[in-house]
Amino acid sequence: MDPIKALNPGIIFDAKPEDYKSFLCAIGYDDHSLHLITGANRTCSHRTSSSATALNYPSITIPYLKKSYSVTRTLMNVGNPRSAYRAVVSAPRGINVTVTPEFLVFENYGVKKTFTVSFHVNVPTQGYIFGSLSWHGRDARMMMPLVVKGQISDKGLI
Repeated sequence: MDPIKALNPGIIFDAKPEDYKSFLCAIGYDDHSLHLITGANRTCSHRTSSSATALNYPSITIPYLKKSYSVTRTLMNVGNPRSAYRAVVSAPRGINVTVTPEFLVFENYGVKKTFTVSFHVNVPTQGYIFGSLSWHGRDARMMMPLVVKGQISDKGLI
């Protein structure tokens, strides 16, 4: 690990407090619990429905992947004004992972780009399996863990 490189990450996941509040609501927190944690007087009942996987966070966890599932994330350029990154996937065993687009080109500082990570079960698995998605640029690299939990019953994948 190089702490100097950490000072210039190149790209970041720009999650806001509202994103975390929506995440807490999505995983079942009630209005009282949300207030205790955030101190805000906002309520879960006034939020649009969201999935726990929607949090713009530098990791992806898919609980109970059945067949296919897609997750969208947004990166913001905080590095060189003109930079490009290529997606490099190390897929969890038995899972096909595709990233669209495969290349992100940032024209300026502060520009945001969205990408989608799609998961498709090739070989049913049980329990947690792990992989990673890395974004490789000329000046920086960023790696995000991929965690998938598969489940098999006597009827096959559930």
